[in-house]
Amino acid sequence: MNSTKHDDLVLRTASAEDTKTIADLLGAAYQHEPRMSALLPDPAQRANKLPALFSLLLSQDHVDHGTEIAVRSQRPEAVAVWDRPGNQVPLLGRRLAHLPNLLSVFRWRLPEAARAIQTFNASDSHRPDEPHWHLFALGTAPHARGRGDARALLTSGLARADAHDTPVYLEATAHASVAHFQRFGFRVIHEFPIAGGLTAYGMWRPVGG
Repeated sequence: MNSTKHDDLVLRTASAEDTKTIADLLGAAYQHEPRMSALLPDPAQRANKLPALFSLLLSQDHVDHGTEIAVRSQRPEAVAVWDRPGNQVPLLGRRLAHLPNLLSVFRWRLPEAARAIQTFNASDSHRPDEPHWHLFALGTAPHARGRGDARALLTSGLARADAHDTPVYLEATAHASVAHFQRFGFRVIHEFPIAGGLTAYGMWRPVGG
């Protein structure tokens, strides 16, 4: 398992055994993220169901990922989930095969599950054709924010992409996030609508930023 250390912060490559840890951490980190708030409007349901939704997405859509975890005092504090270049974008039929699991996340309400499928498919369909690293998720545990853990993970992932002469793509759903990623060399290349009347911004970073 690869790892690097920055003062008291350790960045290590995630393994299959980390899936629950990653899902739980992202579930906590994304409680107020606009897209997840639109898919799960009720705060209590969102707090309960987001870890299960991320677990499903990791096992269904983001299997071949190069994920890093930021650890302090042996405690996971932040995570970056990266899809490797050439990772196959899931087909609608593949998602429908997992519909029972998705329905369980949305309390067996078909309209809500269908809206989630539509949102994820919209994101998939806008990914560029050129091989790239895709930053699917970047999140920090609420108690650990402000320490620079997510920034360290992002910087590490971008350095890896640059070392392999590969661009990077991500989606942002808030203007503040767009401005944040622009400081790392990303630019908006397209916009598209998603659930809840939101706009997703596809952002691209060429090699070297």
